[in-house]
Amino acid sequence: MKNKKIFNLKAIIIICGIAAIVYIVTDRINNKNTVNTVSNVVIENTVSENKTAGNYTDRVNEVLADEKEIERKWLIDKNKIPYDLERKDVEVFDIQQTYFSFDPEMRVRNYNNGQAYEMTVKLNMTRDGLVRDETNYEITKEQYDNLVKKKEGNTIHKTRYQFYEDGEVIAIDIFHDDLDGLAYMEIEFASIEESNAYGNPDWVIKDVTADINYKNGHLARFGIPEYN
Repeated sequence: MKNKKIFNLKAIIIICGIAAIVYIVTDRINNKNTVNTVSNVVIENTVSENKTAGNYTDRVNEVLADEKEIERKWLIDKNKIPYDLERKDVEVFDIQQTYFSFDPEMRVRNYNNGQAYEMTVKLNMTRDGLVRDETNYEITKEQYDNLVKKKEGNTIHKTRYQFYEDGEVIAIDIFHDDLDGLAYMEIEFASIEESNAYGNPDWVIKDVTADINYKNGHLARFGIPEYN
C-alpha cells in the first residue's frame, strides 16, 4: 500500500550524483494526524455517506502503525476484477509516480493532479519481497517539482482504486501509458502472520510479491516484464 506515517518535510538536502539522496527532516506532525496523505482528504469528504469509512480508517491505522510495509502483490487481469470499482466507498486516485533514486529507493508522487504530493523512502527489503522499511513525507508542489528534475527511469502513471473488503484494505492499480495493460492487486497487512494466513484469490493470475520484476522501481526502468 502506498502511505505510511506522514511528516512535514521542512528541509530536503539533495546530494547530486548518479542518485540524489534526500534526508533532512524536522518537526513531525502530531500522531493523531498520521493517517495516509490522500486518504485523509477523501475520507473527510465521504465519511457521512460511506458506511464502511470507519472500518476502512481503523484498518488503515492498524496496518500503518509502524514504518514497516508488509505487503503482498498479485498480477491480475483488469477485465476479471470481481469488485465494483464504481461503488461509492471506493477511493480513486490518479497517481504520477517518479523515482529520483533506485538505490536507495526514493520516489515522489503527485496525487489527483496536485491534490497532494508525497515523497517516499523504502529500504531493507526482505528476500521474499514482503517486508520493507517505508517512510512517507508530505511535501509541497515546489519540493515535488525540484525532485522530479532528478528523475531516473520513466514516470509511472496509474489509477488506484482503494476500498475496504472482508476486513482488508484492497488496492487495485490499473497502469497507463507505456505500462498499459498491466494491473495489480495489493494488500498491506499488520503482521507477517496475517500475510501468511491470507490465501491467494482464485481470480488472480499469480502472486508476484517475491518477483523483483514486478516491483514499481523495476517497471520504471525496464517496463512490463514477460510472464508465463
